[in-house]
Amino acid sequence: MSEARKTFPMSTFVAYVKGGESNNSVQELLSYMTQKDIDAEFEPFAAALAKAWIYEQHPELAKMKTGQVAGLGENVSVGALPAEEMLKVDGIFTKLADSREALASQAATIAELNAKLAAAESKLGVTEVAMAEYKGKCEAFEASGKGEGDAIIVTSQTKVEEYIGKVDELLALIEDVKKNGVVTVAAGAPAGAASDDGTKGAGAPETGGAPSDSFGFGSDPFGDDSW
Repeated sequence: MSEARKTFPMSTFVAYVKGGESNNSVQELLSYMTQKDIDAEFEPFAAALAKAWIYEQHPELAKMKTGQVAGLGENVSVGALPAEEMLKVDGIFTKLADSREALASQAATIAELNAKLAAAESKLGVTEVAMAEYKGKCEAFEASGKGEGDAIIVTSQTKVEEYIGKVDELLALIEDVKKNGVVTVAAGAPAGAASDDGTKGAGAPETGGAPSDSFGFGSDPFGDDSW
């Protein structure tokens, strides 16, 4: 421990005990009495501990006005707090130091989380831009392909109708075969067409009746005299 007592200007002592403006001299006085490094954060706790001890030793100071205390002299001699008071100071300052460390750790964690949040928001912004661009391309593609798709549908419908017409012609031809037998189309005339006198054309096969007396392909090979 440092020297037993230390002298300070009375103005410093008055500013301390009567609530004047704090300054470096007041912090120095408190640092000596508590034997601790005092900063702006720890000063209120050190001031309360030291003032309680001073008023306990000199209760008349609590009743005196600022001018009365200042009239006690130009300087004041103070000593460090006794051992039992130092135990209180040590306990409180340990808790304060732990709290400061915890707050610093929390601040670092918050800063890290804020950085991650900013990065995530940045990525989200890029994703939203990409999605908007993709949506625009899809809409443009749909708009450009709609007319072409309609043309394809119209063309397909035309082909379908053409095929249906051909099928109808084929069905009509099949029905004709069912009614009249094998249909032979020659010289552009339909098979079995009627002549000018209303009879079937020459060479048209007769349907029904008795079978022919001879069988051949246009002549009687057995009717020749040489046979």
